[in-house]
Amino acid sequence: MNEIQYVGENLLPGQLGHLSVILSFVTGILATVAYFFATNNRHNESYESWKNLGRTAFAIHGLSVFIIIGTIFYLMVNQYYEYSYAYEHTSPDLPMKYIASAFWEGQEGSFLLWMFWHVVLGGVLMFFAKKWESPVLSVIALVQVFLMSMILGLYFGVDDVKIGSNPFVLLRDVVDAPIFSDPEYLSKIAGDGLNPLLQNYWMTIHPPTLFLGFASTVVPFAFAIAGLWTRDFKGWLKPVLSWSLFSGFILGLGILMGGAWAYEALSFGGYWAWDPVENMSLVPWLILVAGIHAVMIAKNTGHSLKMAFMFLIASFGMIVYSTFLTRSGILGDTSVHAFTDMGLEWQLIIFLCTIFLASFVLLLARWRQIPENKKEETAYSREFWMFMGSLILIFSAILITFTTSIPVYNKLSEILNGWFPSQNLTLNWSTPNEPIEHYNKYQIWIAVLISTLSGVAQFMRYKAPSAAYLKKVGIHVGISAIAALVVTAISFYVINMNTIPYLVLMFASSFGVISNLDYVISILRGNIKISASAVSHIGFAIMVIGTLVSGLNKEIISKDAFMRTNIIDGFSEDDENNNILLYKNLTTKMGEYLVTYKADTIDGFNRYFVVNYQRLNEKGEVTEEFDLTPNIIYDKNEPKIAASNPSTKHYVHRDIFTHVSALPRVELEPEYAKEVEDSLDYKTFSIQTGESIELKEHTVTFIDFNNNPKKQSKHSGENDLALGAILKIKSKYSDSTWTAEPVFIIRKDGQFGIAETLEEIGLKIKFSDKFPEVVAAAEANLTIQIAQVKQGETFKVGSYEFTLTGFDKNPQNLEYKAVDGDIAVASLLNIKDLKTGTITKAEPVYVIRNNQIITVQDELRNLGLRVRFQSINPEDGKATFEISTGLPQKQTIVLDIAEDVNRSDYIVMEAIVFPGINLFWLGSLLMLFGLLQGWILRLIRK
Repeated sequence: MNEIQYVGENLLPGQLGHLSVILSFVTGILATVAYFFATNNRHNESYESWKNLGRTAFAIHGLSVFIIIGTIFYLMVNQYYEYSYAYEHTSPDLPMKYIASAFWEGQEGSFLLWMFWHVVLGGVLMFFAKKWESPVLSVIALVQVFLMSMILGLYFGVDDVKIGSNPFVLLRDVVDAPIFSDPEYLSKIAGDGLNPLLQNYWMTIHPPTLFLGFASTVVPFAFAIAGLWTRDFKGWLKPVLSWSLFSGFILGLGILMGGAWAYEALSFGGYWAWDPVENMSLVPWLILVAGIHAVMIAKNTGHSLKMAFMFLIASFGMIVYSTFLTRSGILGDTSVHAFTDMGLEWQLIIFLCTIFLASFVLLLARWRQIPENKKEETAYSREFWMFMGSLILIFSAILITFTTSIPVYNKLSEILNGWFPSQNLTLNWSTPNEPIEHYNKYQIWIAVLISTLSGVAQFMRYKAPSAAYLKKVGIHVGISAIAALVVTAISFYVINMNTIPYLVLMFASSFGVISNLDYVISILRGNIKISASAVSHIGFAIMVIGTLVSGLNKEIISKDAFMRTNIIDGFSEDDENNNILLYKNLTTKMGEYLVTYKADTIDGFNRYFVVNYQRLNEKGEVTEEFDLTPNIIYDKNEPKIAASNPSTKHYVHRDIFTHVSALPRVELEPEYAKEVEDSLDYKTFSIQTGESIELKEHTVTFIDFNNNPKKQSKHSGENDLALGAILKIKSKYSDSTWTAEPVFIIRKDGQFGIAETLEEIGLKIKFSDKFPEVVAAAEANLTIQIAQVKQGETFKVGSYEFTLTGFDKNPQNLEYKAVDGDIAVASLLNIKDLKTGTITKAEPVYVIRNNQIITVQDELRNLGLRVRFQSINPEDGKATFEISTGLPQKQTIVLDIAEDVNRSDYIVMEAIVFPGINLFWLGSLLMLFGLLQGWILRLIRK
């Protein structure tokens, strides 16, 4: 059988990309080996040649990574859907601004983003690492080899063992579908597109920052390995401190941006949910911060050197472990952030085991050689308190990791049970049902200890301080404690904080702020340049206070006693109590606000809502007014909400967070909508122009037809004929009036109506199925005559004389809807009533659109005439007209009208007030600024 020759496939970019993957993998191995030998021959003549080979190989490796990334972007921007990656992550309707988000949505793209940053950091190290270049880059290159293997896409063996997932694989090679038997399949497919949750500007800036943080942890790790490898146990401390501070800053910033994304763009109702993926980005940061403290201790006193090695190795090790958790599919049931399993589980396990085992085997081999300060740390020294703080951070990381890893324990027990079935080793542990409460129960006390230690340790000096200085410290600490006690007492009355753990935490964090601030003022004399650690500690304590204030005093103001489960299905009792039902243009009292759902607009798959807030004072007067605009994103494949994005009103002291929780069932469930439609009691009415229908509570008057209605089906085509009916509805019991315009659409393959629903008065009006019969009957009574004339000539029809006065290439006929590419001409006719002598003008239009002829008639109902411009003969200049007489002066319409229709113009909304939320953001930024400040200070000192 001949191989199918596919039309339009672009295979060259994929071949170039995959070749670059292989080249990058090979040169990564070469760089690892070359730098390895350079390190081992650093005192020999061959050192320079090995190092230069390593540099060349790493440079080619980096260039290959850039080519891979550039090629994938090329495939995605040009929408080459023959490639699986482009098909899965882009679509014709995807805005270009989200192409980057689409790139790192997939596992392959995120691995490449990680590798990109390793290449950048490696390039920096080539120029600045000096004697550490060879061992450090040997480690980084080895890590790159493991990462590159994840996208290698090689198959071998009888069982088709796969190494990596190739981002350049063709769609037809991974999907078995009948469409691929068609050589022109590309013209019949479009991409799936980006997950709606990721169509947000935060997903453009958050992942690259976070992955730079992940990537940067490899540098302190590599320095630690280099120090052990070369037995230079202290020389590595100075350069690694700068890199550790940078890594701590950028990884913390990435985590904070993830919290901001969750708060600003997702409907989580907060910035942290203790999701497993969130946890496993936090754990390496905690260990890294502990490592920074250990390095500072070792650098200044010689103590904690072994701990510095352990913590920095463990920090990167936990990055790899978090990669395993999020990419192996093992967290699929416990996290909304985890990737699906792509068959890389065993590769990730090998990567993880290699990093941990090789690192700690090397550490154990050098353990006895690592120098120790034999002098014991005194409890009054800074290093003692810093060491205790580091241990507390490690303890926090262990607690978080233990709970997050429950799916791993269960999986291991399943494997062991398969090996030893008689032992019944299956665990089946469950993760906490209330993760926030579970983690907070332990982390509160860790935060207490950290805040307290930071407030005391800042005053201490390395090694043993004098008795006089200790007395001075005692006074400062005592005053700070008293001030913190006062703050806590005030907070007890101002803030909803009535439990001992929260009071203790408020005291400790207040003490941390006051004590560190006192240290900056009294000890450092306000010298900001050397206050990095104090700034970080102040930031941490303020962040804790912000967490307390915003968490404990979070108020859901959208409580609605009238929410009913028969209106919104799927809501629990708590959901009902925490959400409010807002009908369009109906103002509702919500706490101290009047809220009104005013409008909504649809842009593609996005629907934006306008909710007006009016804040009332005690007298009921409006003191503030603003609009919030939450939006939802529809799933493009089925009628459901794919994502709900909030809108937030920001104040200095609080935020008002609003998001749409649900929409009417009739909008999202076609079968349910059909049930509702079938249950309506329609009554049929036939009326003429100007006549009225009497309903129970309203009078409906038919004003006229509209041949150019604004409201048309989103499925209507440019050649469809649309007819609207302008109706006026008046209440029998008030002066209120409404306008409605149901629409009837006629096309070649059928006809259908678009109903008009007046939600606030419970009316639904549509064209009756009998309407075409009435139109057909009226048409049957018409008399048709054909006339052919040149410009200036006349012809008679009954008692009317028609004169063709000319043509107009810019038709003014209001019934003509121009479309780009139309060739249109209107004939200008004067119609003289031979009985009265009056002249009426007519302007029928002849249109050529997409090689099809369309005629737009002109109706003169007061004359009983319809004029259609059928054609024009370019040879003799004669125009052909179809004149219909007997047109009734009043038009007839047949309507189906249902009364007492349940309203579906509503949204279900949740609104939350977060008091003091800016304390959390301020504290977080200050904490990270302290790390940045320390990093910059050390760069300047170099």
